[in-house]
Amino acid sequence: MLDDLIALGVNGLHPVEPKSMDLAELKQRVGGRLALLGHIEVDTLARGTPEDVERLVRTALLKGAPGGGYAIGSSNSLPEYCKWENYLTMLQAADRWGRYPLTL
Repeated sequence: MLDDLIALGVNGLHPVEPKSMDLAELKQRVGGRLALLGHIEVDTLARGTPEDVERLVRTALLKGAPGGGYAIGSSNSLPEYCKWENYLTMLQAADRWGRYPLTL
């Protein structure tokens, strides 16, 4: 189905849901043709620790960032029950590790 979406002119996919989509596989399959966005679990943003969030960001960048075409973000949305501290941690970790050349 992704090839059909690309043929229709879709140029980005959000969300990349970690429980149902493998970021590395998607990157290999559609990288360079479709931007991938998301992959940071809402459940972790809501109930996890800042350390959990940092680990997810680092892993997502390792899988999605090489070659470009990936943006860190929530795997769905940012509901009000997400911890503000975890949201800020996601942004700070992406800023720290998500610059080229990658230094993960």
